[in-house]
Amino acid sequence: MPSSPAPAPSPAPRPAAWNWKRRAVITAAKYLAPGLINSLGATLRVSLPAGLPSELGPEPPLPAIYAFWHCDLLPMAWYMHGRRIGILVSQHFDGEWIAQAAARMGYVIFRGSSTRGGTEALAEMTQAVRAGLPVAFAADGPRGPRCVAKPGAVMLARMTGAPLYALHAAMPKARQLNSWDRMRIPRPFSRVIGHWAGPIPVSGTAGREEIETARQALETALNRLRAPD
Repeated sequence: MPSSPAPAPSPAPRPAAWNWKRRAVITAAKYLAPGLINSLGATLRVSLPAGLPSELGPEPPLPAIYAFWHCDLLPMAWYMHGRRIGILVSQHFDGEWIAQAAARMGYVIFRGSSTRGGTEALAEMTQAVRAGLPVAFAADGPRGPRCVAKPGAVMLARMTGAPLYALHAAMPKARQLNSWDRMRIPRPFSRVIGHWAGPIPVSGTAGREEIETARQALETALNRLRAPD
């Protein structure tokens, strides 16, 4: 694949107005969340399996597609930060403050979801991966259903030929939130164990049935990785 710099994604359209409370949340997230995530991450004891995807080794990483469940978002955000990896963030309000924080952590932001702007975001990500950018997906995000993979990562693999991997962060000591995704926050100084599977085969000529088969394979791989938790 070409190694030329990936094009910058177009900014997401914003609502005409947010009230002061929402603007305050966005500002706080933009300036506070990266520091909090990095401070927690610096205390974690990360264990990685031998033979990680070869695309992760070089600096910058080679183009590849990484998928994980939304509940693993926090340790994934810390571990991958600063490596110029593209991520997909919804155009809803929740996505705005996440995007602001993630951009300060060195991520390349693409805005869209299955309900708004997804087609345009997928086209931008396709161009970026072909130009050499690795990307990561919360496969069941941004609003679930929990642990049910959406087809976006598979579609991107089909259009780019980039390898598709399933990732999981096991957290033996973590607090689980009462959110739709059952988000887990590892305790400071606890252990986080990385797991991965793949690449998951996706043909460049895959039709609807083959895409669904690959989507199911990704979902199965992700759930198998988290089964011991």
